[in-house]
Amino acid sequence: MSEHLNPQQQIAVEHVEGPLLVLAGAGSGKTRIVTHRIAHLLSLGVPASEILAVTFTNKAAEEMRHRILKTTHQQVLTCTFHSLCARILRESIHLLGYSRDFTIFDEEDSEKVVKECLVSLNLQEEKGLLKTMRHAISQAKNALVDPDHVEKDDPRLHEVYALYQRKLKEYQALDFDDLLYLTVQLFRADADALAHYQKRWTFILIDEYQDTNAAQYTIAHLLAANHHNVFAVGDPDQSIYSWRGANIQNILNFERDFPGAKIIPLEQNYRSRANILEAANELIKHNSSRYEKNLWSDRGEGEKIGLYIAETERQEAEFVIRRLSQIHRNQHIPLQDCVIFYRTNFQSRTFEDALLRERVSYQIVGGLSFYQRREIKDILALLRMVLGGSDFLAFSRTINLPKRGLGEATLSKLRTCATENGLDILTCCAHIVERKLPFKPSPKQFEGLKDYTDMIFALREMVKAKLPLHEVISEAMRRSRYLDFLKEDPETYEERRENLEELVSKAAEWELEAATPTLSSFLEELTLKPSADEKQSFQDSVRLMTLHNGKGLEFTTVFIVGMEEELFPHANALESAEALEEERRLCYVGMTRAKEFLCLTAARSRYLWGMPRMMRPSRFLKEIPSHFLQAYHQSFSSHQSTETSYEGNEEIFEAGTVVFHKDFGSGIIQKAYHTSLGLTYDVFFPQAQSMRSLVAKFAKLISVDKQAQHHPSTDDEN
Repeated sequence: MSEHLNPQQQIAVEHVEGPLLVLAGAGSGKTRIVTHRIAHLLSLGVPASEILAVTFTNKAAEEMRHRILKTTHQQVLTCTFHSLCARILRESIHLLGYSRDFTIFDEEDSEKVVKECLVSLNLQEEKGLLKTMRHAISQAKNALVDPDHVEKDDPRLHEVYALYQRKLKEYQALDFDDLLYLTVQLFRADADALAHYQKRWTFILIDEYQDTNAAQYTIAHLLAANHHNVFAVGDPDQSIYSWRGANIQNILNFERDFPGAKIIPLEQNYRSRANILEAANELIKHNSSRYEKNLWSDRGEGEKIGLYIAETERQEAEFVIRRLSQIHRNQHIPLQDCVIFYRTNFQSRTFEDALLRERVSYQIVGGLSFYQRREIKDILALLRMVLGGSDFLAFSRTINLPKRGLGEATLSKLRTCATENGLDILTCCAHIVERKLPFKPSPKQFEGLKDYTDMIFALREMVKAKLPLHEVISEAMRRSRYLDFLKEDPETYEERRENLEELVSKAAEWELEAATPTLSSFLEELTLKPSADEKQSFQDSVRLMTLHNGKGLEFTTVFIVGMEEELFPHANALESAEALEEERRLCYVGMTRAKEFLCLTAARSRYLWGMPRMMRPSRFLKEIPSHFLQAYHQSFSSHQSTETSYEGNEEIFEAGTVVFHKDFGSGIIQKAYHTSLGLTYDVFFPQAQSMRSLVAKFAKLISVDKQAQHHPSTDDEN
């Protein structure tokens, strides 16, 4: 076996007793050393039944189990933390007063029990409370906090959590989090039970140690408390799941938790070219919460990392597709070995549009195509009702967003009423509200129908008045109170809201380019996109995914896009040093997925919520030394510093801002939009009573406030 291992891997594999932490850098052959280490223990005569290997996904556990069986012809228990705990509880949960025949509830069942608790405590009316409580209970269990010790600032949580646990026990059921939570309770409550499992597994291997939460960390420590034979593998530089409860301090404190522990860094990378690794090393050095290590490769230097700073997000997408197609064609790299990484899901829209335009096959990994997401389909269905009142599918999809008391039975009766009276469904509802039909809804249903029809007719008036389409969409969301409806699921609210903002941006962009920017043509284009998407063959297609979904994967060609402040690093991370370090780790993970080609892109301006915004390139771009980069944007030349090339020269102005132009004097911004020349303004100049379209980078407009600071007399002249 040793001929396949480098010196550091060999040391790790041959370590037998005592705690050891393997700092397994990206692409350093981590799975290989875990497999070889187990094979080595078996060769020394350690019984297979005394070895336990724990990882985080069923897929990883299955792969490890298969490799061990193939190498040693012996079965070793390799499993996830949750399946390990299920095994322990099946044997010993009776010591906590549960039946061994307990049921494991899925998320839907768990939510039903929370709902029962809310009803019992008269708390069921508040929007979003069910999801909020379920999420809070889950977090509490993973942090090993019982109902009596949850935060005192929400007394309702204590009541709901306590009642929820009583009901689960009454039903002889466990939720997914209980598997970890109750295992810790069992070990702490019964010393004999703990001693039994400590003796059963005398050698414990834990993969992805940086991803452990409080419960997993505690289980590992309790099981190893006597023998300390913990072989932990992980990389603090790849700790990117704090939002799931993972605590980076677990791996950083390994030496404190296990005195005398050995630390072995695996720094040779078998995946990437040296240029990519050295750039990633320089980036991650800006973090303080880490062990020092430097990845290196003997695969050669490779190409420099591509850098492209576009004027707009559309230009960014066009460059990425052009460069991707070039690499695919010239280097003969399959599309499925190419990936476009973005920080948040809404960013996929621009790239999906560009890929569809260029007829390049793509696949969204770990998510839905932008136009197939529930919130997008909901708002498009609402717009279909604005366009025409006969679409019963659109009506039934939107009538209860938010709930208006119209269940399946009532909808069926409404449909029959419309058919019998020869009316489309919307006109039928309007007649019912005007009491022109004998249909008798309940008071709540009557108010619901009135609210809905008033909204649709108001939106129709906006369309008839030829108001901008993106304003119609924004108004549809406002009048329908759709964002309030989304808040009922606080876990997904932010992402869905961002997707809707992107839909508004899409409409604003589309209006500038379309020959006939009507609602019907907009809906027609978006209806065709999903069907075009579905017809693509995924045998060879570009992968699109968030950076979080890329963990553990590798690709020949990697693009990391949208590298701008508030996008990446994300706006939510800018107030916290810890959160900012996690964003940097996420960038590091993205970079180290690349084997041959890596390209980083950003846009100077992009549409957000239907308005153009000036963007600042990500600090991460500045933290990568320029000699690792090859710039593809025109404004960059080899003698410029990377700092200079990233800065935009134009300030962005909102509609209504008073600006000064050196030839035309003071004017008022009417509209901001993008043309082929970049950011452009329509400006009304009162003195000349004229409207002018001015390209920002040429016009060099300044706000009157700033202009007055430099030329105090100008205010008097104007």
